[in-house]
Amino acid sequence: MVSAFMSRDHAIYEPLALILWDERAGKQAGIISASTSVRGAKMSSKRLVLVLMDRVQVYQTAKPHPLLSTYETTDNPLGLCCLSSERIAFPGRATGHVQLVEISTGNVSIITAHTSALRAMALSQDGELLATASELGTIIRVYATSNCARLHELRRGIDKAIIFSIGFSPSGKYLACTSDKSTLHVFDVTRPGGSSGTRPTTSNGGTTAAGGEPSATGNNRPSSPYSVASSSGGGGVMVNGTIGGSDMTADDGGQGRWGFLSKLPLMPRIFSDPYSFASAKFEMADEPVSNGSREPVGGIIGGPLKGNLGWISETEMVVIGAGRDPKWEKFAIQEGGQQDGYQGGGRRLVRVGWKRYGGETP
Repeated sequence: MVSAFMSRDHAIYEPLALILWDERAGKQAGIISASTSVRGAKMSSKRLVLVLMDRVQVYQTAKPHPLLSTYETTDNPLGLCCLSSERIAFPGRATGHVQLVEISTGNVSIITAHTSALRAMALSQDGELLATASELGTIIRVYATSNCARLHELRRGIDKAIIFSIGFSPSGKYLACTSDKSTLHVFDVTRPGGSSGTRPTTSNGGTTAAGGEPSATGNNRPSSPYSVASSSGGGGVMVNGTIGGSDMTADDGGQGRWGFLSKLPLMPRIFSDPYSFASAKFEMADEPVSNGSREPVGGIIGGPLKGNLGWISETEMVVIGAGRDPKWEKFAIQEGGQQDGYQGGGRRLVRVGWKRYGGETP
């Protein structure tokens, strides 16, 4: 098994390089030098993607790792990039745009995802769905990669937030996200034949009222093999959210977070947007600095990574945080029961375990 990692200051390696490491043999398998700081990397059995500040370079994974193509991007300090077996997604040349590259043909599609800078993006495991979030952090947009149609807009909340991580479950049925609100949200994303829900968004632009995010234009065709639905559960459970709060959630049986208000004409879109069906708090301890104060926010450039999530099964995920007290937390989607003092029949998100790196679970 070959892994890739970045090296900037290691005395053995070049300061600006991507190191390929053969874990089975326990030795270096290759090195790719970069002219500027390496911001990120992705690797599959066939492609190796090197992410720099203003461009993305695609190499062949097999030795001697020839450079296959280079794509210019807007400034990408977070090293945003997604790779599936069929597609590569990364920021475009304009703010808020996404470039979607078909690996087999080299064709490039441009998705006008947001009007502000991208903060996070994720491809589903099969590469058929793309999720994006901007620096505003109120809306997550989901696109079909087959035709770049915008399927829906999922609302995390009303207040601005820094999105740490977003990711699809293995089947693409769920989408999870973490933010500096220290909240993990899970949304429904269903395919044809699944639970019924709201129709895909086909808006061609404009500004969302009352805490929304400006809508990007173009690429909003309604013809898509996917649809995004609100929850199929019942009971109207609300977890870690209050009406008018910044992080809201509802498992509402497809009735909408705001009930009849979502059906009234001319109401702001916050009343009709799909919300997460469940949420839970994760730990995000601020890092102490030399003067005894606290870092303002973790998980940003120059700070320790916080809220990095990954799915380990269709209903289980882990949230990983670095820093002086690094730990992972495991969460599971469960049916019914009581959470935060509310007894309901809907789904809930429960923390089922945690552990410090190298430590023991209490």
